[in-house]
This record gives sequence, C-alpha cells and structure tokens, in this order.
Amino acid sequence: MNKLMQVFDWIYRLLYLNALWVLFTLAGLLVFGLFPSTVSMFHIAREWLSGNKDFPVFKTFFTKFKEEFVRSQLLGVILVAAAILLYFDIQFFFQKDGLLFYMLRYLVLTAGFVFAIMLQFIFPLFVQEKMPLRNFFKNVLFVSITRILHSVIMILGCLTIFVVFAKFAGLFIFFFGSTIAVWLTWNAKIAFHKIQQKRAVYQ
Repeated sequence: MNKLMQVFDWIYRLLYLNALWVLFTLAGLLVFGLFPSTVSMFHIAREWLSGNKDFPVFKTFFTKFKEEFVRSQLLGVILVAAAILLYFDIQFFFQKDGLLFYMLRYLVLTAGFVFAIMLQFIFPLFVQEKMPLRNFFKNVLFVSITRILHSVIMILGCLTIFVVFAKFAGLFIFFFGSTIAVWLTWNAKIAFHKIQQKRAVYQ
C-alpha cells in the first residue's frame, strides 16, 4: 500500500511540476520564459531527490524564476547560439567534397556529440551551485567527459522517455518536461557523487 501511495505521490508531483513549467514558459511568451522556468523546474527536482518534500512548490518555483531570470536567459542565448552554429556547420561540411571537408565533418560531429552529452548536465549543475559561466561550462565539460558512459545512458533514457511519451499525447503534454528533469537530476547526482568519491581518494 505504501509503495502504491508513493507511486501516486510521484505522479501528482510530476504532473504539478510539469504544469508549472508550461505555465511559466507561456507566461514568459515562450522565448523569455523557457529557460527561467526550466531552471526552476530542475531546482524543484533537485530538492525532491535530496529528500526535501516539505516546502511550498509554487512559491519556490516562482522565487527561482525571478532570481535566475537574467542568468538563465544568458545561458539560453549561449546554448541556442551553439546549437545553431553546430547545425549550420554540419549542413555546410556535408555539402562539400574533398579530404579536408571529410575530416571537418567528423570534427563537427564530434563537437555535436560533446555538446549533446554536456546538455545532460547543464541544468543539474546550474542549479547546484552558482559560478561564473566560464567556469560553469568548464565544469560541465569535465563531468561530461569523465562520466562519458553515464552521459550516454542519460541520453538513451531521454530518448526512451521521448519515444514512449510521443506515442501518448496526454503523457507528453502533462509529464514530459518534469520526467526528463527528474531523470537527468537523479543521474547527475550519481555522477557528481562518483566524481567526489574519486577526488577524495586521490587527495
């Protein structure tokens, strides 16, 4: 009975968190709301997975939305610019012939793969601690590369969630964002813990 109650509790929490994410994203006219609401969603997911359940979710979400509005927008600009640059680089190099462009194709594909695995850790690390964005991206790159197998598992998990939810429109609309946030946060916490353990051993 307790297990069943826990399942329903998590279903309710995921539904509520996803609703807040959608609501605040729309309130920011998508462009200005997406990244602040995403950061807020990951913050709530982190609190839950840390065992903290007794806090006002809406108030906390709204507070983080305001606190991280500017910083998250800057993060969003960087991520969108990087994604656009990679997209056009891939389009350009795959339309050209020659040994040089052949080598550049694999170079840009490698950069795209690194970018993809970095995305898994960006929001979990962003809400974990505040630091200058330059140091932040260095840390994300370090975690992504040192936990490469973990990163691949996280990507496969996200793809599985997308495929399953895409088959059921209701699940996709009401649960997709929050489920991804909890999945990535849970895995990121494990990865961070493993890295800290290794650092402790070598110190």
